[in-house]
Amino acid sequence: MKHNHKNLYPKGFRKKYFSLAAILALNSALLAQSQNIALNEKSKETQSQSLKLSITHAEEFVENADFKEEFNAQEIQQSNAQNIYDFLNQHSLLKVTTNYGNPYTANIDLRGFGQNGHKNLAIIVDGMRLDNIDSAPISLSGIPLDSIQKIEILRGKGTTKYGNGATSGILKITTNRKAGGALNVGYASYDTLNSQFFARHVGDTLNIGVYGQYQHNEGARKITQGSEEKDGSHNKNGGITAFYYPSDSTLFKANLNYSKYAIKYASPLTKAQFDSNPTQAPLPSAWGGDTFTHQKRWDLGYDLGLTHFSDLGIVTEMNFGGSRNESDFINSNNLYDGKGLFGNFNSLYKDSSYLAEIGGELKTNSRINSFNNRITKAQVDSVLLYLNGEKYFGDSTLNAGISTQSVISKQNGEGAYSKQDNLWGGELGFHYPLSAQTSLFASYSRSFITPNVDWMLRYDPITYAPIPNNIIDTATFDTYQIGTKSLFGIHELSGNLFWINGNKEAYYGLNKMTGIYDNQTLDKTRRIGGEAKFTTHFNAQVYSSLAYAYVDATMQGNEGYKGNTIPGVSKHTLSASLNYLPITQLNLGISYKYGSRAYDYDDFDNARPKAPNYQSLNLNASYRLKGFEIYAYVQNLTNHKNAIIVSQSYYPYEFERTFGVGMKYIW
Repeated sequence: MKHNHKNLYPKGFRKKYFSLAAILALNSALLAQSQNIALNEKSKETQSQSLKLSITHAEEFVENADFKEEFNAQEIQQSNAQNIYDFLNQHSLLKVTTNYGNPYTANIDLRGFGQNGHKNLAIIVDGMRLDNIDSAPISLSGIPLDSIQKIEILRGKGTTKYGNGATSGILKITTNRKAGGALNVGYASYDTLNSQFFARHVGDTLNIGVYGQYQHNEGARKITQGSEEKDGSHNKNGGITAFYYPSDSTLFKANLNYSKYAIKYASPLTKAQFDSNPTQAPLPSAWGGDTFTHQKRWDLGYDLGLTHFSDLGIVTEMNFGGSRNESDFINSNNLYDGKGLFGNFNSLYKDSSYLAEIGGELKTNSRINSFNNRITKAQVDSVLLYLNGEKYFGDSTLNAGISTQSVISKQNGEGAYSKQDNLWGGELGFHYPLSAQTSLFASYSRSFITPNVDWMLRYDPITYAPIPNNIIDTATFDTYQIGTKSLFGIHELSGNLFWINGNKEAYYGLNKMTGIYDNQTLDKTRRIGGEAKFTTHFNAQVYSSLAYAYVDATMQGNEGYKGNTIPGVSKHTLSASLNYLPITQLNLGISYKYGSRAYDYDDFDNARPKAPNYQSLNLNASYRLKGFEIYAYVQNLTNHKNAIIVSQSYYPYEFERTFGVGMKYIW
């Protein structure tokens, strides 16, 4: 590989470090003025209206003092982000990448899993695990940001409870339980309209909330040369949640949500087109015309639950629910119809000496695929049982867990076959306080990823007839991590080092044995890295955060790629933010996100030029007067050109500076 040393400061270097320097300079100035401000001046978080409702989901086993990123309602609202993807991308170490131009689903990657990032991250909303039926990322766009009370990103714990797909960590979202609501209407570049509301009534025995959202975008790019259509999109979603508390010992809950969106995908650009002007109309698709550019999809989710609080201190929870979705690429004869059902339970007891939890889940996901007049059904059934515990030795904590999961995969119709996997997972950890301000922790976990319905569906490259997929298997992962957390004055510093060994990890890419693109296994993989976060609460008016992650993700098996970097993975990720309230009503915020260059999502040979690094400098301001709030924001202030690359085709996203304004009414 040739190295060019003529320019030691590549394009984008000055803008990147200017952006970071601006935040750090302001941060340092404020720190010098505020060193003697007591940490307890930080504004108190609003307490939940109902003690029982706050207990629900608050005593989950994954709660711990180890390394995690956590954001409360105040920090979320002060960001003025327009949706949950914007917030996570701007303020966390998660790598959030648009799904080929779909703004309503995104690939969320933690600890370097590339194109499979979203398959290795468990997403929990109000205690319920969200699972997609197929390989598409879970859509979080149906959760209005104003309705979220807390976001947590945990590492290294909870793999036994959530089983399949909890390898890199857990994204946990808790919505608001307090009485009140908000109406939010915003307008931004490219005729982007974002309107959302949520409202919640809290009575003596009934807590019920509703929410809805409508988003519309006219698009920034024409679909292809010779077409006047742009890559516009719209999304409509809504839902209702209810809690009924008939007695001191019983809580019933119900949830229903629906989302429907439509997207026009623009064809990708060549490197030369992207470098010259990422807004230009691309060349016609290689498949001809507008093939695969129009998609309509709807999703429906529902669940019912019961929580019982016994006089002995045992909390028992049972849930039942399901999901339906349908996705139609209307420019091709390609229709997906999926459905899923689940039921789970857990029982937990905790006192001053120990915590014990036992639980399990039954789940079935299936999808019917209609392609070229061939109908194939894939189905995955699973049974999970787990046991978790914590033992307290003074201020030290020992935690352990074990799980077993049986997974049956079936394909019906042409190429019918069935297989069963019996899997074991577990975790072991220890948390030890060195002092009142500093603690250490270490943990080990064994987790796994089973093939989903997409990975099972394999087609003959000549006849396109469905055939069994015998070249993919269940992937297993062993994760080791150590870390520390320290509090000193108004500052908090936490960090960890991790090592993840993978076996039979699956990806979609070139199979060197067959010479075709297919669902294949990379055999052995290895990830070594670390994460750190430094936060400062100067006082009730100033808050800053600086976080950094490093990961070296390589392929270690004998599949023709040994020693290469896993494509789509950024080695370095940096997130920085600062919020300042010069007066109580006025909030000023600045955030910066950087991700280093990564190989194409399918460049397992590491032979092509890397994708451009990701950069976004964002500003926001809001002013609140009584129940009204007006806000404005600028995203990607430096006009940095961001894109993902697949097969040397550039899919631009966040490639221009955008402006937005809006108004909220909060009661």
